[in-house]
Amino acid sequence: MSELSKKYSDIIKEIDEKIKNEEERQFVKNKISEISIIFIDIIDRMSEMLEERITDIEQGQKSVEQKLANVQTVIDSIEQEIYEDNDEIEITCPYCNNDFYAEFNVDEENEIECPECHNIIELDINANIDEDINLYNSGCQGGCRKMRRM
Repeated sequence: MSELSKKYSDIIKEIDEKIKNEEERQFVKNKISEISIIFIDIIDRMSEMLEERITDIEQGQKSVEQKLANVQTVIDSIEQEIYEDNDEIEITCPYCNNDFYAEFNVDEENEIECPECHNIIELDINANIDEDINLYNSGCQGGCRKMRRM
């Protein structure tokens, strides 16, 4: 703004130097002041409009970011369900015929303790997968197997 003020002062000095009639000089200075006020008013209104637009854009961006965060939460939840290695399975103990559910992690040991008789049961998930495929192909649909995924 200092450059603008300097230019304005230079114009006023030039008017003072060139116009000798005091009445004409004062008239020209007043008209330049009026024009300057009009331009400043236009600039102020444009600045206000720009500020309003920026505020609207910022609010819209916050809304989009919140929606994106919600979508990301849902996606994370879906990924966790899809790629989770832990499954809850139903097990029938071969020693006491107790039915119970337990979490099973494919990457960990394939042994589990029966909560009723406390015997160790060795789980052969690969055999059950092959058995499930054979049962499915035979029309059983898995309703008769001893262990099924939940």
